[in-house]
Amino acid sequence: MNKRLQHDTAFAMAKRLRDVMGDCIREDDRHDALEAFYRVCVAGIESYELQRDQVRPRFKPQII
Repeated sequence: MNKRLQHDTAFAMAKRLRDVMGDCIREDDRHDALEAFYRVCVAGIESYELQRDQVRPRFKPQII
């Protein structure tokens, strides 16, 4: 995944998480919460991509 797509996806996920948790987060802390959620989402996407890249070679189609 390219960095722009990774950023857009992580940001959309972070905004959605903040919206879901909105009633639990004080108004003053919402920006900090968005940044924290964003960092977690980016880390999750990067971890997924690393695992995907490690597993992908195992699933090469066999030509018969």
